[in-house]
Amino acid sequence: MAREALLVAVDGGGSRTRLWLLDPEGRLLGRGEGGTSNPTAAGVGAAVRAIAEAAQKTGLALEGERLAADELAGKPSNEAGARPVEAAGPSPDGVWPPDRVAVVAIGLAGAAREPEASQMRQALAQLFPRAEIRLVHDGVAALLAGTLGAPGVLLLAGTGSLALAVGPQEEEVRAGGWGYLLGDEGSGYWIGREAIRAALRAQDGRGPVTALTERLCRVAGVARPAELVGPIHRGERDRAWIAGLAQEVVAAAQEGDPVAQGILDGAAGELALLVRAVLARAEFLAGLERVPTVTAGGLFRLGPGWWARVEAALAREAPRARLAGRVEEPVLGAAFLALRAYHGQVPQQALERLRALQKAAGGGDGSPTGGPG
Repeated sequence: MAREALLVAVDGGGSRTRLWLLDPEGRLLGRGEGGTSNPTAAGVGAAVRAIAEAAQKTGLALEGERLAADELAGKPSNEAGARPVEAAGPSPDGVWPPDRVAVVAIGLAGAAREPEASQMRQALAQLFPRAEIRLVHDGVAALLAGTLGAPGVLLLAGTGSLALAVGPQEEEVRAGGWGYLLGDEGSGYWIGREAIRAALRAQDGRGPVTALTERLCRVAGVARPAELVGPIHRGERDRAWIAGLAQEVVAAAQEGDPVAQGILDGAAGELALLVRAVLARAEFLAGLERVPTVTAGGLFRLGPGWWARVEAALAREAPRARLAGRVEEPVLGAAFLALRAYHGQVPQQALERLRALQKAAGGGDGSPTGGPG
């Protein structure tokens, strides 16, 4: 029996790529994972190969010549939206032909930057020759994964930080996301950096004694905080390592260390200011008395004490914001985007299937139980 075309949804991050294969009714046909698909960090060729690796694990038959590095650039894109005709299902061995893919929707770290964005579209058009290519940055995909198209705000806090809202005409309002040198206030990196600063100030006698000193020295394997300075400046202790110190700050705060508590209160306040800034500028949210605010990023896995601080800061700085759970499957947002691109508006039955997948992932359930645990 003839069946409709296929849809591909991709969450492309700095460490791994997750890909879903769906039909136009929102049924999940397969899942696959690959390596990093951040084109800024890994290069366009490596990013597309990671997506191809994930796609092949779902049963999509991507020809070897399409994966050659010298074929991953310089070809026309199908972003305008060609539609493949309906065809039979997979072959008897479970392989899907790639020319049945109608839409490829990707939430990708670094997607907004040129020339990588154009190069990614061109390369993906070679993998999926009859597909419409929809490329958005990973924040948009995370927001859609949490709200499934309903009005709302994303608060992202991992190694970096930002807040984001997307309007009915796909207009974006964002605050933050300016990188660790110029921004990322309230992020895991920011918390870790403030912890190191506090330990250095305590060593100098310019700041109060803090339990962070012992904790950081133990984690780093050094005798005193000053021994951290050289490795950090030489890049031996990178941003991810510094961001990982946030869990030490949370532990020290739970033990009653006032310096650690002050750092976390400051971080929560900075994140709340991001949300407040977006709410003040997002005119399409002006009619909502309470605005669902979904969270994403590793910082929201640091436990209920941190979650409570964020709630308190939002109540103070952005009282219209209502925490509505944590995004567990950002690829859901890409799936929503693919379905919307294919149909114009996501059919109700497909939307219900996405909600079921969202619930199964444990996120977006409207309560802090969907948040950090």
